[in-house]
Amino acid sequence: MSLLLANTAQASALTSSPLTASFGTVAVGAKNTQTLAVKNTSTTGITVTVASITGSGFSISSLPLPFYLNAGSTTYFAVGFAPTSSGTFSGTLTLKNINSMLVLSVPLSGSGSGSTKSLIASTSTLNFGNETVGGSTTLPVMLTNTGNSSVTISGFSLSNSSYTVAGGLTGATLAAGQQATLNVVFAPKSTGTLSGTVTVVSNATSTAPKVAVSGTGISSTAHSVALSWSSSTSSGVVGYNVYRSTVSGSSYARLNSSPTASTKFTDGSVVSAETYYYVVTTVNSSGAESVKSSQITAVIP
Repeated sequence: MSLLLANTAQASALTSSPLTASFGTVAVGAKNTQTLAVKNTSTTGITVTVASITGSGFSISSLPLPFYLNAGSTTYFAVGFAPTSSGTFSGTLTLKNINSMLVLSVPLSGSGSGSTKSLIASTSTLNFGNETVGGSTTLPVMLTNTGNSSVTISGFSLSNSSYTVAGGLTGATLAAGQQATLNVVFAPKSTGTLSGTVTVVSNATSTAPKVAVSGTGISSTAHSVALSWSSSTSSGVVGYNVYRSTVSGSSYARLNSSPTASTKFTDGSVVSAETYYYVVTTVNSSGAESVKSSQITAVIP
């Protein structure tokens, strides 16, 4: 009887944190791992010789057997869930001592779902405004994996040679929910309006993200005024409008046909011996425009 009481006491001496391992929803083919902290709350040491697990898709790792746990000490090991099909799964992790008595039981649960690979871009259009031939402007686009499985970016397709991609994302893998910045560079090789499309090539099962890009190349030999400003800190700003006048403080005319996402603009339509006055406004996603910035003056020789 005394031996039975000793074993019964030992059976409740190990505790697990957390008490249960719930893995939530995991994509078929993926694996979720949780770390369990197992503590000996008794006043004597315990030797664990058997660890078993039931339930489809569940596994144990980082648990050498047998192991000895001093009174009051804690050990850590990992429990994993890798579903091979859709559905709800449950199981139990059990540990037994040297006398084959149960010393710990941890309920396990999780659900398997079909694998989705989805990649989206933060914008579908980029307007670079004006840039001098020989110069360059870089604008960012945020790529987000909105699926539940990893997506690998294999490259980019660009329809106009005046646009390139920087940042080293080719070959990068984005885990579910992860984001990465795609830097698109506009370096006009000729004057005039230059448009194109940047397409992200990946193993995503969703439609490939495409960004329509546009910008205007300005001659580097003619007179021009190069403007730049700090990014707006207001929320919801999607671009900027640039205005010019030959009269100080009034009669401004907008230079760009649509808001530019860049924080610089080159005015290539100025003439010699003239003075110009410039202001900038911000535009939000609803198309609302801010008040005009303070004015700057450019004198063309």
